[in-house]
Amino acid sequence: MTVKKFIALTSAAIAVSMTASAEVTVDYVTDYVFRGALLAEDSIQPGFETTAFSDAITVGTWANFDLDQSEFDEIDYYFSYSIPMKEDSKIGIDVGYTEYTYPASESVADREPFISFGTTYDMVDLSLLVAYGVDGAIEESLYVEFGAGSGFDLAENVAIGLSAALGYSDPDAGEAGFSHLTLGASTDLVIPETDYGFSVGVTYVVETDDGVQEIAEELIFSVGTAL
Repeated sequence: MTVKKFIALTSAAIAVSMTASAEVTVDYVTDYVFRGALLAEDSIQPGFETTAFSDAITVGTWANFDLDQSEFDEIDYYFSYSIPMKEDSKIGIDVGYTEYTYPASESVADREPFISFGTTYDMVDLSLLVAYGVDGAIEESLYVEFGAGSGFDLAENVAIGLSAALGYSDPDAGEAGFSHLTLGASTDLVIPETDYGFSVGVTYVVETDDGVQEIAEELIFSVGTAL
């Protein structure tokens, strides 16, 4: 059974489960940047994710539709499991797997297991992601990301979010080091007397070491919604 078929079947099973929840997201971005690398410009990014068993299991899919080329240039499939922790534990641990596919090209899929850690300190969410490529262009490549984020309500229907992420890359071929710093700010808006909302965001990617990765530093704007 392929990973895509596994995730499709698992998503369907979770979607009909009494303990499950599902979410559909759609975003527009002026640039699609992944781990500091510019992969496409104007894009629509739909996603579908389901969770079950008190959010212990998550499966989903995500895609990038390149508006300039009028085609899906990337479709990803992923699943993760939240490791049970003690009730008083302040740390969350997830293990999972992502498969990146490229239907517009003949490129082999990138496959990547990962582990992530999360905690909250003084109203700041802290995270650590460790991912290792096992196939495709990222085979035998290590990626580590340190993240921090915080949010607050500006008004009854308006929330502000701030985030920062520092990426460390150790590719199979190339120099290892801190590759980029991503800074982000977003505003979540809920239409009064409805459950409908949308978000507007801005992101700036900073080059930290051009010997590791050259970054086209620019502002990236986004707008999206979740159903």
